[in-house]
Amino acid sequence: MRLIFKIVLAAFITLLLLLRFEIIGQPMMNMSFRYSDNKINKLFKGEDRQPEIHHMTFENHQLRYLTMISDPSKPFVVFIHGAPGSSADYLQYLRDEKLYASINIIDVDRLGYGYSGFGHAETSIQKQGEAIHSIIRKITISKNIILVGHSFGGPIAVRMAMDFPDAYSNLILLAPALDPDHEKQFKIGHLAMIKPTRWLTPPALRVAADEKYSHIDELKKMLPHYNHLKIPIIHIHGTKDSLVPYENLEFSKQHINPKILETISLENVDHFLPWTHHDFIVNKILELTQSD
Repeated sequence: MRLIFKIVLAAFITLLLLLRFEIIGQPMMNMSFRYSDNKINKLFKGEDRQPEIHHMTFENHQLRYLTMISDPSKPFVVFIHGAPGSSADYLQYLRDEKLYASINIIDVDRLGYGYSGFGHAETSIQKQGEAIHSIIRKITISKNIILVGHSFGGPIAVRMAMDFPDAYSNLILLAPALDPDHEKQFKIGHLAMIKPTRWLTPPALRVAADEKYSHIDELKKMLPHYNHLKIPIIHIHGTKDSLVPYENLEFSKQHINPKILETISLENVDHFLPWTHHDFIVNKILELTQSD
């Protein structure tokens, strides 16, 4: 009976997660949280601008990423998704006319998601950052690069700025999960970690669970390196974030040099900023490029 209960509960929780993502507008992608190359091409068919889809290898890992490059001399913006997710999370930004007129976009599938070794977790934040850095350097040697990281993508962006301090110009962190002391653990996530129910869990959610259960240790590894940060950082967080606590904003204030940090609180806003605050984020990106 206990096994049956766990199986039913796992299926129910998965359904709730998917419904929540659908409500806020994130692509459903049949529980994989991704779109195939063909699907992306169909979505953009007939439009004036279409993203280029690329595949490459990094340390025996397959990586996929999308680009929308209007002028290589313009600034680059790199979008880094959370968990679960994929490059599909940011398709609306690839379509944004204001962005296209001002910047170039790199939109990545992180290791373990999308079409970058889908289903095989890479829990090292440092390694995730190195993979994305290899994508960027394959495209451009420019240093006028803004990293935009949402949720679990936030600490990856921060780690990249730590490890490659001269490679990027700005960070925009959207509800980033930075604080190891306020890393929420959800009991239902344990269902993806135990044998009786793990096999029932969709691969993207298994990868997310693997990342979740190693995240505290990974964040602690970053603590000695916050003094390496030297580029302007914007941390945006909703006061009603139910997944990544608002206390993460205070963590940034305590660990990042106030001379380079701007914090923005959004009253009564939850976790899903890339979808619910698209125009706000676009304007922040454009402000940075115009100030440059």
